[in-house]
Amino acid sequence: MAGSIRVTMEVGADGVALIIICNPPVNALHPIIIEGLKEKYAEALDRDDVKAIVLTGAAGKFCGGFDINVFSKVHETGDVSILPEMSFELVSNMMEDGKKPSVAAIQGLALGGGLELTMGCHARIATPEAQLGLPELTLGVIPGAGGRELGIRLFPTV
Repeated sequence: MAGSIRVTMEVGADGVALIIICNPPVNALHPIIIEGLKEKYAEALDRDDVKAIVLTGAAGKFCGGFDINVFSKVHETGDVSILPEMSFELVSNMMEDGKKPSVAAIQGLALGGGLELTMGCHARIATPEAQLGLPELTLGVIPGAGGRELGIRLFPTV
C-alpha cells in the first residue's frame, strides 16, 4: 500500500512545478502524503528553475481530507506520535508564505484538510464538478490543518 501513497513533482520547461498527491481512491492525507508535500514544496521553493507551483491530486480527485485509517492505528497502538503535524509548517509557513506563486488546481473532491491545502495556496481554480467542504464541522471537529487560521485571514469578518 505504501508504494501507491506518494507525492510527485514534475517541473516543466516553463518553470511550473506540478505537485501531485497520489493516495487512491481519494488522495487522503496520510502521514506519507504530508511529509511528501513538505519535501516537494521545499524542493520547489529552493529550485532556481521553478517559477510557480501548481498543486493537484491524481485521478481526478484533489484530496478527500485526512486519512481516517491513521486514527484506527492510533486507537490500536495508543501511539499518538503517528499523527502528523501539518498545520502551520506546511499550510501556512511553506505554502501561504512561500515566495513563489502557488495555485491549487481542484477537480473532484477537496474536503477537510484537502480544502485547507487549497486555502494555503495563493490562488485556486476548480472544475465545475469540484466538491469543496469541511465535513468535520458537522461532527463538531475544528479543522486542524491550518485552515482555521487561514480562514480568519482570508475572511476576517467571519
